Amino acid sequence: MCGIAGMISKKPVDVAQDLVKMLSLIQHRGPDASGVAVFQDTEYVVLRVALKTPEALDGLERMITEFGTIVEKSSVVNVTGKLCYEYTVKMNRDDIKALHEQINQNENLAVHSISNRFKVYKEGGLIENLTDRYVLKGAVCRHGIGHVRMATESAEDVNAAHPFVSPFYPELAIVHNGQFTNYFNLRRFLEAKGAKFKTLNDSEAASHMIAYAMTLFDGDLSKALKYAGDRMDGVYCIIASTPTQLGFVKDKLGVKPLLVAETDTCVMLGSEQIEFNAVEENVFANEMEPGEVRVWNI
Repeated sequence: MCGIAGMISKKPVDVAQDLVKMLSLIQHRGPDASGVAVFQDTEYVVLRVALKTPEALDGLERMITEFGTIVEKSSVVNVTGKLCYEYTVKMNRDDIKALHEQINQNENLAVHSISNRFKVYKEGGLIENLTDRYVLKGAVCRHGIGHVRMATESAEDVNAAHPFVSPFYPELAIVHNGQFTNYFNLRRFLEAKGAKFKTLNDSEAASHMIAYAMTLFDGDLSKALKYAGDRMDGVYCIIASTPTQLGFVKDKLGVKPLLVAETDTCVMLGSEQIEFNAVEENVFANEMEPGEVRVWNI
């Protein structure tokens, strides 16, 4: 069991803070990790990456400087002792995919996000670990997604926390609640297409699958979610977002909950009604139908 959240505001607000508040109300669904993806334009490309060993740092920075100039960097040590770096890079945006792919080929490195349009922040343990290590206030924008994780099928590692991204389509981030019964078939298919897996988390397979579908359908999120939904067996709900779209796909059995509330000021998606109270009290939410796919344009 995990908890997921998504939000689209009709005017710019501090989306990161709203997501954290929503997730705090469903912390009981996932005490092992938390994370948010916040879609906000930046002047330069921002790379967020985790290192398995400190020795990987020199190789990482050599790769970055092949594509651009490091303007700024910072780091934190995550709760499990893993180094997480953030780089601000002056580079050609058309090279983002190539740099993402190159970094992911190194088994000691895992990209959490790389874009000039959104950032992913994730951390092990309770939400307070996330907010203690990262300054999330001030992310004034219109949409984002979030997750609290219960580790049921893979290690309690920051790379297995959500949201997930994929070099197939670096502008996409996803959060997932559920399990796939055909994980290994999905993984073999995606590895044959060039995916490099960093975890044993089945949610990473969903990230690659939806991102791969985005390349097939020229970035049409609705078509990509339908394509992936037809190929992922199990019980699940996935919220996916790009800088210009946010949507979901729900499994055909309809086992995992996903509610949507639309008000005069925002659209909220989540696992439980209670989390919407963090943003607006007394909102009415609808349960989504089995197999449903819906996408909003931002």
